Amino acid sequence: MNLKKSQRPNKTLEMVNLTPMINLIFLLLIFFMLTGVISKKDSNDISRPESEFGNEVDIDSQSVVFTINKNNEILYENKSLKIEELSNFIQSKNKKYILDLDKESSIHFFNRVMKEFKEKDIKKVFVKVIEKENDKY
Repeated sequence: MNLKKSQRPNKTLEMVNLTPMINLIFLLLIFFMLTGVISKKDSNDISRPESEFGNEVDIDSQSVVFTINKNNEILYENKSLKIEELSNFIQSKNKKYILDLDKESSIHFFNRVMKEFKEKDIKKVFVKVIEKENDKY
């Protein structure tokens, strides 16, 4: 008896090759990551006080900017400071100290901050303001 091997008809497997599509998706993902604009969210939503007589001060490498928000928090380089820690950051008289102050912050808190500068014998502290619009006819 002659046993023949069972012969199957040649079936081609009809599968879709997903490799090119996955490559394309990763290339698009990398493209959008590299070309997209990444902006740091400004957590310091400050509404500055108005001034008629404010002068512009240049911020340079010798400038130290402290932000006081409406919740009376002191921020230095987006890190929260307690008022007791402020004196640790006020070291040199050669630096220019700038306060970015919210107009809704407490005047008592502002006075406490200024007292810290006075104790370190800092004579000049600049406050960032916006120019007041005059109603001219």
